[in-house]
Amino acid sequence: MAAQVEALTSATGLISLLDENERELQFYGLTQLNAVTDRFWAEISDAISRIEILYEDETFPHRQLAALVASKIYFHLGEFDDALGFAMGAGELFDLTDTSSYVQTVVNHAIDTYIARRASEASDIDPRLEAVVERMFARCFKSKDYAQVIGIAIETRRLDVLEQALVSGDTQSLLSYVQHECVDLIRSISVQEQVQELLFKVHMQFDTPDYEAVCLCLSKLNHPKKTAEILEMLVKDQNEDKILSAYQIAFDLDANATQEFTKAVVAEFEAASAAGDGASTPATQIASILRGDETLKLHLEFLFRNNKTDMNILNRTCKLLDSRQSLAHNATTFSNAFMHAGTTVDTFLRNNLEWLARASSWSKFSATAALGVIHRGQVKHGFHLLQPYLPVDNTSASPFSEGGAFFALGLIHACHGTEKVVT
Repeated sequence: MAAQVEALTSATGLISLLDENERELQFYGLTQLNAVTDRFWAEISDAISRIEILYEDETFPHRQLAALVASKIYFHLGEFDDALGFAMGAGELFDLTDTSSYVQTVVNHAIDTYIARRASEASDIDPRLEAVVERMFARCFKSKDYAQVIGIAIETRRLDVLEQALVSGDTQSLLSYVQHECVDLIRSISVQEQVQELLFKVHMQFDTPDYEAVCLCLSKLNHPKKTAEILEMLVKDQNEDKILSAYQIAFDLDANATQEFTKAVVAEFEAASAAGDGASTPATQIASILRGDETLKLHLEFLFRNNKTDMNILNRTCKLLDSRQSLAHNATTFSNAFMHAGTTVDTFLRNNLEWLARASSWSKFSATAALGVIHRGQVKHGFHLLQPYLPVDNTSASPFSEGGAFFALGLIHACHGTEKVVT
């Protein structure tokens, strides 16, 4: 039979079988047409109306086969909506395990359509479309392709399927995959929050939850009180591993959470623990980390120790360029600032005060602002360093120097502002 199909040079004879009155002949014709649609789809497309009539005939016992043939023809014609509609009518005959371009294209179109309907919160989604998507989920679960299930579940907002995928495979690695690879790609804020709540729920089902991941979820959900409670619980046990975990959580929050959130966590944490009594304890260390103090110290120490700047380059540049030209003066100023960024090393400026005094207008602004780049993070001494350039008793000596000083003050206290800095 396969050899006969391969030997065909035209589908006219098979198409004529559709006009027969005998159901068996019509069934035979559809079966053979289904096998040769890829070769003779252009010829068969002229008889698409006859195939559709067979599908619409409720007394015809092989309606699903007619729908499958019609779907393939519409696929070749580029009418993917019609191809999907008839594929849904084909029921189980539409084989999702087939790797042909027809099946892959129709399935992708089905998923895209389902995503669009779910995103619009439509209540009249075709049950047949849902059945195709459910079969797609079932196929992925059977093959343990959980990453694909997760992607489609998030896109279609099927949190029930997402939860099933998370608990079906390697839950810890899948939770990490969703948190770090998927969540940030979700456009809807409300869906992001729903996914974070689900991640939190699944994390807490473990006997020993990954509190670092849990607190990351809580930071995304803006729950400072729960975060503080977890930190307080970890510290209270006086277990070294738990205390180290609390330190890591605090560093992660300082690096990834908003300043508003970390301030709220510090307030809740100090209220629940002894972190505010002045004694050096794990609780006070955690509060200091959350405020960013420890990170600033480590950054400043690292940059200072690893400062490899060649001062000869700056000194020679300063001598060779005409400092009276603002462009040359600014270029040298910026070079020094970037080379010593965060190192607190302002030796070049201190050794070249005469050169610095030649700055005018915006060059003065840049020279003063460069101090903020060099001393970024030195919040304890920021005001003292810039005191000579800040206005005294509301009297202005040089608006450019003062403007640069205020800008430098902002750079020094970036992400660590206080009421004193603002006012």
